[in-house]
Amino acid sequence: MQAVINPQVINLTNQTGCKITTFPDGEKHVTVDELNRRIPVSVYCRITCADDLFCLMQVADVLKRQEMIIDNLFIGYLMSMRCDRLFDINRPFSLKLVAEIINSVGALQVGIVEPHSTTSLLKIKNSIGVMATMEFFYKEIARRYGDSIVAVLPDSGARSRYQPSSLPFIVCGKERDPETGRLLSFTVDAGETECKDKDLVVLDDLCDGGGTFVGLAPRLRELEPKSLSLLVTHAIQLEGIKKVAEAYDHVYITNSYKAWENEPLPENVTVFKVFK
Repeated sequence: MQAVINPQVINLTNQTGCKITTFPDGEKHVTVDELNRRIPVSVYCRITCADDLFCLMQVADVLKRQEMIIDNLFIGYLMSMRCDRLFDINRPFSLKLVAEIINSVGALQVGIVEPHSTTSLLKIKNSIGVMATMEFFYKEIARRYGDSIVAVLPDSGARSRYQPSSLPFIVCGKERDPETGRLLSFTVDAGETECKDKDLVVLDDLCDGGGTFVGLAPRLRELEPKSLSLLVTHAIQLEGIKKVAEAYDHVYITNSYKAWENEPLPENVTVFKVFK
């Protein structure tokens, strides 16, 4: 029987297999631990800013010079994923720039947690989407609430990503001012789905300032649910988390963007782990 060789791990989020230091001028510098050049490497990272991207580039440089194989690159958060098209001729196509750097790493497979749109997967070679929202929804939340659960899809993007195949769901919409981008109103299409005394769970990939979810909550409360919860994968701002925590009975997020476990989160916020 042929032995199974487990890949070596470099995890930039907790400095497993490497050490990150900062030079006096602010530049990040990565030193990789001693490696067995005959064994493939799996690299785990968040790309939330240019520093994170530069650290990944440094790791790739070390591995390439040692002619090592990166069998898997796992990206918890992908910088510029919301800039998934060219908005204006005088503005950069940021996602394309980030994708070109990731492609230069040469990983055999790239897993991207909740990549927001298919553009990221099209631009990044050998990439697959890791749908953490639905994974945690079924493994954790649906089990918690049982038959009383109803999924809430806040907009058309969420509907295309998360529409459950076996559970009742409702679809919402929102209207923005085309000039300012300010949210004007929210709609809720419950159809024939019964929501009274049910556990409603809003599903989405990202919470920044929390405006959409805070604005939607009163409309959902009008359906007289037993409880109202929110599940988002990428939580960006602490203040945004605090705002939605006031509007919802429970908020579920992940540590994809940041290790929130050490932050002063409200008591009704639960952090699921995409990074162990």
